[in-house]
Amino acid sequence: MTDLRKPVRRRTDATVRDCGKVRRPVVTLYPGDVIGVRPEKTRREEIVSLESVYGLGVKQRLAKERAERQQTKAKQKSTR
Repeated sequence: MTDLRKPVRRRTDATVRDCGKVRRPVVTLYPGDVIGVRPEKTRREEIVSLESVYGLGVKQRLAKERAERQQTKAKQKSTR
């Protein structure tokens, strides 16, 4: 693995709406464990810590697993 020493920018394939226009997001990895996200061809950037991004990902995964378990239980109950 290579350490992050300077900002790395990448344009994504996804699209977002910004001020009535559809734009592709640009993601920037900064040294110091932060991520910047902005619509392409704009200067306004949202900065988020990697810790909060990871925490959000874990919460979403757990919510999905919980919902799947509830659906499984509901199906088992209805077949009785």
